[in-house]
Amino acid sequence: MSNSEIWAKALDLNPAGEDLIANLLCHIRNAILEAGYLSRSRITRGILEAYRPLCFEDELLRSSEDKAIGLLMSTGDIDELATGAGRGYAATPPRRIVWGGSHDAVLGAVETSSLQTVRRVSSGSADLVSIPLHIELGRPAWRNALVELGGGDRVAGDAMVLSEYTRSLATSGDRYSLEEPNALSVLSQSGDYFGAPDVPSGRWARVDRNGIFPAVIEQGYTKRRVLLAVSDDGATVWEPPNRDIWNWIVVGETLAAGQSVWRYNKSNETLDFLTPPPRQALRAALLTGEQLGAWTWRVAPQAHAVIAEILGSPRP
Repeated sequence: MSNSEIWAKALDLNPAGEDLIANLLCHIRNAILEAGYLSRSRITRGILEAYRPLCFEDELLRSSEDKAIGLLMSTGDIDELATGAGRGYAATPPRRIVWGGSHDAVLGAVETSSLQTVRRVSSGSADLVSIPLHIELGRPAWRNALVELGGGDRVAGDAMVLSEYTRSLATSGDRYSLEEPNALSVLSQSGDYFGAPDVPSGRWARVDRNGIFPAVIEQGYTKRRVLLAVSDDGATVWEPPNRDIWNWIVVGETLAAGQSVWRYNKSNETLDFLTPPPRQALRAALLTGEQLGAWTWRVAPQAHAVIAEILGSPRP
């Protein structure tokens, strides 16, 4: 057995690195739980020292570390803290997330190790504070986005409230030239297949009429996700402050067009997101289900009901 194979066995790692992110995630979570708090620099230094004997490139280890920490933050296992010495991470309070399924999710400062992104236990088996899934997730995040953008909070309604508000931001936005039509794709078509803006497919197309559309502008190697308003007087554009708000606007525009943003098959408990899922909906799927594809998850009906409530459904 080679030195790298011996080291891989000690780390419970496939020598080919096929389960690198899962192992990093497990080791980072365990280290944070043991230490209480770890700076990002200390995590990076520990990973490089532990995994270099396996001959992984530093760049691969750093990018995999980013993904592992991103997953731990997405689930709610850890929080990122800003200090004078830079970023650091601590475990969130210990708790069990329940939704009426056969198992519960365990989050935070709970000393149980797992290679899985979300640690799970049989329903009711862990002696922890139980928090219903909808309480853990909080109110629909489009409401927070609405307030952040200057609108008043709305208790009723769905993401259409956000998309309606941002339409006014688009019409009063910066002027935009339509002289390079191939650099711009708009979400103007219908159908379950979302497609891609690069070479427009699915619901994407080039600008061919007036209206207000979620859009993608290609500028060199970057893509700007914006809201575009086109009229006889020209075009104006407004860019949301982050990708998640743009995703919520797409949800709202899709619902306003009378289309669904999700599809659920009860017979095999398969959930398909039909638009880019906002972080909140993705977190609910991550906590409760099993990912089968990029936007496809297997989730129990009880978990699906919570996700459907967050995202909304087309009005009759």
